[in-house]
Amino acid sequence: MMANRHLAKSIADAAMGEAGRRLWYKCKWYGAELALAGRWYASSKTCSGCAHKKDRLELSERTYHCERCGLTVDRDLNAAVNLARWPALQATRAAEKALATAA
Repeated sequence: MMANRHLAKSIADAAMGEAGRRLWYKCKWYGAELALAGRWYASSKTCSGCAHKKDRLELSERTYHCERCGLTVDRDLNAAVNLARWPALQATRAAEKALATAA
């Protein structure tokens, strides 16, 4: 987001590092689990219906449309659903990897 000259100042002003530190602290305080998706996780480009990943998605495209399954949904809602599923996806991948190495 910092590369986008229209968003850079707002993002820099938001002090994302401080926000992350506070979120981590509050999760520890209340006993909640904080799951962090990687910087390059394509939550907006991945279909929340069939998991098809688009090669390119312009920032101006506010509605996500999947070419494979036909799902049409708000881009931010699509990303939110993908991020909500992310911890379970990571756990499944870890289990599959453990089973593959045990065999």
